[in-house]
Amino acid sequence: MSIRKIVKDHLKEHAGVVLASPELPPPPDHEDPLKFWTLHETDNALIDLTVFAEGELEPPGNQRWAGPFSGRPALIRQLAPAIQATCKGLTKGSARGYTNSLRMWWRLLDAVEKDAADVGKSMDRVEDARSLTRMHCDYAHRRGMRLDVFCCFTKIVNATLTALRAPVLYWPRPENPEPIRHLPPEDQVKLIRIALKQDWEAVRRRWSQTDRVRAPGFEPKTKEDVNLVKHWKVLSKAQCATDMALPSRDQIATASGYKSTEAARLNLTTLRTLTFADRMEADIAFHLCLANTGWNPAVLYSLDASEEFLRTHPKNPNQYQLIGNKARAGGTEQFVSGLWKSTSGPGYIIKAWLERTASLRKQLVTNLEEQRAHYLNLIQQGASLDDQVTELAKVQRLEEGCRCVWLYVETGGDIGWLNQRTTNVLNLNGKRSTYLEILLDRLNRERIARGEPTIPSVTASDFRDIFALYVWRISSGNILAVKRALNHARLDTSVRYTSNNILNSERDEEVRTFLDHLFAELGQGRIDITILAHLQRYGKVTDEMEQRLTDYRALERSRVGVACKDPFNPPKSMQPESSISRICSRQRCLLCKEHAVILPESLPGIAMRMEELEAIKGATPAGDWFKSQFPDEFKNGQDVLRLFPADAVRAERLRWAQAISDGSHHVPGLNLVSNERGIT
Repeated sequence: MSIRKIVKDHLKEHAGVVLASPELPPPPDHEDPLKFWTLHETDNALIDLTVFAEGELEPPGNQRWAGPFSGRPALIRQLAPAIQATCKGLTKGSARGYTNSLRMWWRLLDAVEKDAADVGKSMDRVEDARSLTRMHCDYAHRRGMRLDVFCCFTKIVNATLTALRAPVLYWPRPENPEPIRHLPPEDQVKLIRIALKQDWEAVRRRWSQTDRVRAPGFEPKTKEDVNLVKHWKVLSKAQCATDMALPSRDQIATASGYKSTEAARLNLTTLRTLTFADRMEADIAFHLCLANTGWNPAVLYSLDASEEFLRTHPKNPNQYQLIGNKARAGGTEQFVSGLWKSTSGPGYIIKAWLERTASLRKQLVTNLEEQRAHYLNLIQQGASLDDQVTELAKVQRLEEGCRCVWLYVETGGDIGWLNQRTTNVLNLNGKRSTYLEILLDRLNRERIARGEPTIPSVTASDFRDIFALYVWRISSGNILAVKRALNHARLDTSVRYTSNNILNSERDEEVRTFLDHLFAELGQGRIDITILAHLQRYGKVTDEMEQRLTDYRALERSRVGVACKDPFNPPKSMQPESSISRICSRQRCLLCKEHAVILPESLPGIAMRMEELEAIKGATPAGDWFKSQFPDEFKNGQDVLRLFPADAVRAERLRWAQAISDGSHHVPGLNLVSNERGIT
């Protein structure tokens, strides 16, 4: 028995993710009960409830604002212990959900009291949780309050009422409207995936070019190469002089020998992206990984570069294993495996990104060490709590950057990283937009120019549904394959997910398109089932298709339900004695490839003929059978039946076999076989 040794530092030589030490002391404790820390392991945040005591009459900075509200100092101090207990261990984003809920309810309480005053009714101001009544619940329902906002507040209030030994609130919860998620058609989804891969290949080509320029002994041959070499010499000189991966603007200017980069005619963006990636490239890599993993965006954002989440498969060195943690599922691990050689696979992309940004991460670690030392020095000097909180926030931000996989160089020259809080920072026609909005805008402009329908809006969270649909298709509707691909712990979760996000949307889309086609046909004064079926399954019906359908419907049908292009002129191989006025008498259409037209309704007749041939074969000597045309007819029939659904073919053949067996169907020519006469 052997013990397999797993290397725990895989890729860390590229990532450079050893976080700084020593450990920091606990965050500064405020004596004010309205200020407390969430005490999360990696995202500890200070929650300040002072605004709910003082009120907010003006917008707080550049943040989005839903309106003013008055302060309720007694109420917020009463609720503060329950809020602190509820938010303990939460991330900053999760805790923000509770404070946002309080803002909504503070505005609602003001609105209730204002409406009561407007109608001349006296109403006590709510400064105690025990003053809340069913009227406030009804008001929340009438205003269409979301379920999460409603429940966050009632959870805090009920915890407070329990501590006060007062009756808790049994308010009915509002119902959230059913989510409306319409994924683009699968052909459009394919275009999005192709565009993502093309963008990533463009990133790889740019990296290859810059790596070539930075290689020792490179000889420029074009103006572009000359310009890149000029920028690289300045950057490498500044890096050596400062011992920094990303020197500042002034440091670059000093290295170039000029007072400013403008005087040196240097493009800072070109200079910085010679070695590193920008925000657009980070979004491209992130979204392609998202499309090929089936993960939620939060799982991919939360990959921790200080941990082993990407490693070579222990049994196959050509494969990798990628592991993420889904916080919403209690830290459940999410697995993805693939081939290292696949350049569009998440394993290859993440490994390449870690190698590309290794020096940026080392610089962040250095900055973190300096910031930690500065913070500890402030504590020793007895700085104010506000100053300590400000410096601690800088430490926490740098720690987040050191852990994040998706580092890049910002336009201003700082080191940035992807997170869920800043997704729409790119520019599209002067507006802040996401990468997907820019991608769809480019694809839709091309499709409009070709006269094709535009692709609807797609968000990052839609890629999980798109991935599930892809797995559902390639597995022929295998729910176990969907469960494995989405890393669900329970099968019923996969069943509900598939029903809600794939099957229901498919049914809705089918009904919607059928009604569109039906009313379009009614507008033309007809209801043609064949045309409706084609529109529903395949799309547009061209004029040539309609004419062909009309022509086929006018053709004569044979005994076996096959249409004939020219029944009055059968081939001589079929009926040598025929004349222009004599119709085909043999009607063995499976031998007549020149004139036979197979129709959807031909299945019963062809199945009948195949069973007739089976009966004739069973009653015919082998020598006579192979001398006749029956083997060719039988083989052609087998080829034709492959055009129809296998279950329908099986059912029809069983029906005719039974009819021949019980004598209810007579097989032409079978009596000749029984009399041992020759058959041709």
